[in-house]
Amino acid sequence: MDCRHICCVASWVALLASWGTAVSAAEWTVWPVDVHEKVFRDATPPKQVGQIVLRAARNEYEPAQIAIRSSKRLEKVRVEVSPLRQEKGQAVIGSEAITWNFVGFIPLKKNTPRSERLQLRPAPCDVPDPLLEVRSMDIPADLTQPVWLTVRFPEQAAPGRYRGQVTVVVGGVRQSVPLELTVDPFVLPDERHLFVTNWFTVGNIAKAHGVELWSEPFWQVLRRYAENMAAHRQNVVLVPWTLIEVTREPDGNLSFDYSRFDRFVKLFEQAGAADRLEISHVGHFGPGGWSGSEIVLRNVTATDRKTGKRITLKPAEGLAALLSDLHRHLQERGWLEKAMIHVADEPSIHNVASWRKASQSVHRWAPRLRRIDAIEGTDFSGALEVWVPKLSHFDRWREAYEARRGDGEFWYYICCHPYGNVYPNRFLDYPTACVRVLHWINFAADLSGYLHWGWNFWRDDPFGSPSDRLPPGDTHVVYPGSKGPLNSIRWEMQRESIEDYEYLHLLAAKTAELKRRLGPAAAWLDPRRRALELCRRVVPAIAETERNPARIMAARAAIADEIMAFDQPPLLLVQTEPAAGSTLIEGPILVELRGITEPGTTVKVNGRAVKVHADGTFFYGTRPTGEKHEIRIEATRAGRKKIAIRRFRIRD
Repeated sequence: MDCRHICCVASWVALLASWGTAVSAAEWTVWPVDVHEKVFRDATPPKQVGQIVLRAARNEYEPAQIAIRSSKRLEKVRVEVSPLRQEKGQAVIGSEAITWNFVGFIPLKKNTPRSERLQLRPAPCDVPDPLLEVRSMDIPADLTQPVWLTVRFPEQAAPGRYRGQVTVVVGGVRQSVPLELTVDPFVLPDERHLFVTNWFTVGNIAKAHGVELWSEPFWQVLRRYAENMAAHRQNVVLVPWTLIEVTREPDGNLSFDYSRFDRFVKLFEQAGAADRLEISHVGHFGPGGWSGSEIVLRNVTATDRKTGKRITLKPAEGLAALLSDLHRHLQERGWLEKAMIHVADEPSIHNVASWRKASQSVHRWAPRLRRIDAIEGTDFSGALEVWVPKLSHFDRWREAYEARRGDGEFWYYICCHPYGNVYPNRFLDYPTACVRVLHWINFAADLSGYLHWGWNFWRDDPFGSPSDRLPPGDTHVVYPGSKGPLNSIRWEMQRESIEDYEYLHLLAAKTAELKRRLGPAAAWLDPRRRALELCRRVVPAIAETERNPARIMAARAAIADEIMAFDQPPLLLVQTEPAAGSTLIEGPILVELRGITEPGTTVKVNGRAVKVHADGTFFYGTRPTGEKHEIRIEATRAGRKKIAIRRFRIRD
């Protein structure tokens, strides 16, 4: 048999084999899934496959999710996204505005402790989280594979409804899911109004990417990580003070080289992730463990110019001089006003006295440098400018913290705590809604910042089973890719939560600006009130956050509606006492209503005409009506009508 015949036979065998493994469209299914649902391997398609429906402001990110399942093995599966075309108009949002990633799975051997009612699955199980960079994938039979999509709503996009499709391609077979996208007419500002920090380790970045720490290739990789932080609205960067090179000169004085420190700060500034500089801890726990040890300040390692050897300087010599010179340097660079410094992590009632002593030393050496710490107690007045209590402690000790509001700026932090069935956290086995509500809490409790220790503290295998020492997922929310960080479902959802905070802030800011323009007639108006009323639909209390995604998204849509209503005539602002959403007890019930509109507007409250004064104000006392216990306010002027509804709960 000649070679040509052998090749021909081989070709026919290969062709027959490919026919044998071909999968028809009837044997596999693609369907959309709510982004708040973690898609496990055993997920099955619904009876009716719907479409992806998204709504967002311009300059905002919005995620979507689809799932793929087949009764036969699928090979080289890939995804295509079409451009989105405006339904009534010529505008197009190009497919480059949409990214997609196959979702990877993390093997879970141990659940978060004492969280049975929150756990999505008992361990052992595989939990979806990392967004992989592979562009095609083989999917085994009878195992479901999720795909995550992220749409960047362009800042210049024309408002309106757009349509397109997401297509999954297997060989020559294609299945599509319709994508409907609504662009609201307002812009989410680039400016961040919430301080967000996630601590990270540069060592893990260097090791994961096989580059020498502080080499030129390292700086290139670090920039990609900084840009990822900024794209997810992180705007506070942890800056190690150990980047400052210290030298003891022949005359005994110390000199300081800020080359690496400055390059680090400038890199994060250029990326847009350095609205605040968070200088790392200068103190630590001494011998004896967390509960029994004192806080001590750190020694400083320097180079002796005469000998070239490394030497250790006690705090009174090394740290005192370093912080004094750092204070000068920050001021010269124009960074002092946005800089903060950590004294020591998580001081508590057990060691607050020694912490105060250390804090006083830091303040003496750098008097205008704000001090920030994650704290485990309540008594830090006069020694701390940025208070960061643990979320559960802030909730339990709320009265004590509120009494100290005037003593500093208040944030909150989460870490391996709190766990349990009540407080939200971003553990792998928790519902995604627990991440979505995190920054609604910031607005509801008037906490201006958020801190978490674990952005990239992965172990040797970032995609392996999480450490048994900590709740799963506590150590990191990004993963290393070939060129930079890979996102995760939790990291994407945290950006959504920060954007939700910006919605709430924007509504409050618009109200404040209108109050300023209206002058004395609107003196009664609380600019945060309406945003808080809507926020409390999701966070009625810190220990009672909403877990139903539909209700969270309904509240978010209501905020967007009210933001847009500001620019639509006629003017209508109303405020009730008590606040909307309150529980009213019979005996009898009376709700005070104050409002303002344009003079000449007709106003009705629950169908009754109300007098509008010459300055546009109106006042009325009533009770909620109907099955929904609502007060309905209608304003009509020049053929235009606007309606505001305030709902309450009533208890006998």
